[in-house]
Amino acid sequence: MKYSLSLEFDTDVLANIKAAGQTVAIAKPVGTGAPNVIWLTIDPFQTNTIEWEEDYWIYASKVDVSHGATIDKLTEVTPGPALDGGYYELDENSIFGPFRKNNSVFTAATGTSAAINNMTYDNYPSLTFGLSQTALVNQTLHERKPISAQTVLATQSVRIAPSADLHLWLQSEHKSQTIITEIAGTPSVATFGSGVNDIALKYDPIQGIFIRA
Repeated sequence: MKYSLSLEFDTDVLANIKAAGQTVAIAKPVGTGAPNVIWLTIDPFQTNTIEWEEDYWIYASKVDVSHGATIDKLTEVTPGPALDGGYYELDENSIFGPFRKNNSVFTAATGTSAAINNMTYDNYPSLTFGLSQTALVNQTLHERKPISAQTVLATQSVRIAPSADLHLWLQSEHKSQTIITEIAGTPSVATFGSGVNDIALKYDPIQGIFIRA
């Protein structure tokens, strides 16, 4: 499924945003929780277009899940995107093995990505697992940027159910691939799916949120 988000700014509003050194932050939740990774940061123009497909990769990282940490991927599922209805195993060589479908040990439901952390406990007691996703921002490719982060202990498994919704807000502190434990301000939510593939929003400086254009 392909999706598109258009963001518009009035000229005077955009000038104020630039003067404040702010960017548009975009995040995606997984499961029922709030988003905890900034997927994209956009230095906005008056009109902006973000396009993506609902394809995901599973990654592993050594970074701790703490506010402000930048995710450096240790390894990633290849080939991608990740399949559902099964799982991937991260072996002792820091490599994701091939997709395993309908195994009795661990099976992910449709629309859910899954992995097992089989790295040696003595070397890595835990690792951070998450999903990454590609987007086209104003015709510039942002390839496989992380959208989530979760601590997974050695020998344990993780299931990650992504959402098609986007949370977006203005900020100046963080870049993409940054873990956040809280969002400063009130994010706007663009709800995709159920036949909604394209959404156009405009920034309202009075309310400090994005509203329907």
